[in-house]
Amino acid sequence: MSDPFIRIDGVTRTYGEVYAVDDVSLDIRQGELFCLLGGSGCGKSTLLRMLAGFDRPTAGRIVIDGRDMTDVPPHARDVNMMFQSYALFPHMSVERNIAYGLHRAGMPKAQIATRVTEMLGLVQLDKLARRKPDQLSGGQRQRVALARALARRPKLLLLDEPLGALDRKLREETQLELKKIQTTLGITFIVVTHDQEEAMTLGDRLGVMNAGRIVQIGAPHEVYEFPQSRFVADFIGTVNLFEGTIAEDRDTDAVIASPEAGIDIRIPHAVTGTKGQDVAVALRPEKIVIARALPEPYDNTLAGEVRDIVYNGNLSVFHVLLASGKRVRVSRTNRLRAETEDISVGDRVELGFTGRSAVVLPS
Repeated sequence: MSDPFIRIDGVTRTYGEVYAVDDVSLDIRQGELFCLLGGSGCGKSTLLRMLAGFDRPTAGRIVIDGRDMTDVPPHARDVNMMFQSYALFPHMSVERNIAYGLHRAGMPKAQIATRVTEMLGLVQLDKLARRKPDQLSGGQRQRVALARALARRPKLLLLDEPLGALDRKLREETQLELKKIQTTLGITFIVVTHDQEEAMTLGDRLGVMNAGRIVQIGAPHEVYEFPQSRFVADFIGTVNLFEGTIAEDRDTDAVIASPEAGIDIRIPHAVTGTKGQDVAVALRPEKIVIARALPEPYDNTLAGEVRDIVYNGNLSVFHVLLASGKRVRVSRTNRLRAETEDISVGDRVELGFTGRSAVVLPS
């Protein structure tokens, strides 16, 4: 197996007694689009700045394409960084903004013209080459900044909250464009974001950060469907967490006693715990079936009263109060118009889910 294109090896960054990044190790493959995902202050932007060379690790090393970059200054790295602000030159046209770094690098004029034309085509701004940044929309300015960052064909492109300034619809459209461009060029991208949907749309893999550490790495579906901790389960998407204890843990199945759920939750596989151990059962809202009376039996059935219904167009979210006082969120796709009216606030309902839909996590 070949060495990783990027190796972050035991990297720590402290500011006095504060650990911004705490002993992070991570391998990234060449041509991968990797997303660092986490809340404010988790260390993701600090890690990105160390990759760019704008900040130096307190401990550990960073290797890019086989070369130790730990002490290499930013200008000597074949790495570009795109900031959330885009930092376009307001007095320059689109094509001059894109060409700026190429002129600074001493590229011949004929090659610059060819490269700029290539980049304009790549980001679909051919007809806007002579415009100034203030004559562009937010999405167009984002694409100019991306073209400028890619013009020198870096080995690695770092993007710090690249779509944060765009409205939701434009952000969703631009995510797909960004992924298409990355796939076309084959350049390694590392994207920092706090937006879970953005990370799951863009990333080949995600690294979820919390308090300076990477707490889980995996493909988007792995991180969402199989969180390894309560933090990841709660941070990625929406989840119901039922506190409980392991009542049985056999080779073929397990039982979690949960007063919050009001039932013994049955899991059709071992959970590798010890009897009496405190755990939490994580269950996504879309994994639960809701009905006044369930049409078929399920591994696990709860009962409660609908206290609120949130209509989101494509789906409805039901807030159900169990006898224990626990509130459960259930989401259902609105496939038919009539489905939005078959359950009302105040109705008694049954909730059903299979044991395979739940994930048992340590408390």
